[in-house]
Amino acid sequence: MMNKGNERENVIARLIANTLKRKRPDNLIEIARYIRWLENDLGSLKAVSDVIRISTDMLRQFLSVERLCPEVRKLVEERKIDLVNIVHYMRNFDPEAQQTIAREVIAGQLSANDVRALAPLRKALPELTIEKLILHIQRSRNIKVYVAYFSVPLGFKDAQEALRRRFEEIVGDSEIFSFAVKDHVGTLELTSVGQKKLREAAKEHKLSLRKFVDRIVSEAGGTTE
Repeated sequence: MMNKGNERENVIARLIANTLKRKRPDNLIEIARYIRWLENDLGSLKAVSDVIRISTDMLRQFLSVERLCPEVRKLVEERKIDLVNIVHYMRNFDPEAQQTIAREVIAGQLSANDVRALAPLRKALPELTIEKLILHIQRSRNIKVYVAYFSVPLGFKDAQEALRRRFEEIVGDSEIFSFAVKDHVGTLELTSVGQKKLREAAKEHKLSLRKFVDRIVSEAGGTTE
């Protein structure tokens, strides 16, 4: 029978093998169990992080499997879904939505980037079903639409039209596929030409694209520094 010290060393070795190698020997369910075992043994997730030398944020991503519904957990256990970032992005969806996303991932119809985009898109378009949100992302990808998500401050409602007009001035009305602000999250979808124009404008202001969008939002809301 393995004593506690030997068991600890075995779990540490398994975790290191699963987190430092590209081809993991174990599935994500097993890795989460190892993390929880070692957390209980050492007293905290920070202690686990110190021992195996990966961040607590990364450990929490592996633990995201605990927030999946049983049907999707089974797919993860069978390694039909085996990317930790996809599991992490799926964790906040309800069981039915998780299963729908999982089917699309397994079928090769959704990438990790697509799944990551679903959460902010759902906030921006809460009236759409998960199936329609997925279709929205797939169509956008197929016609090479650039999607930007940005935060908007409280009391921004009256400035939404001003913000849209500002984007239209920069890229042209015909290059904006859609624009929406919902629950302090803005979504801007541009054609590839619109994206190029936005990047050129950001370059003229010597700003990254992200900082340039944030600046436009700030100016539209009347909060320019």
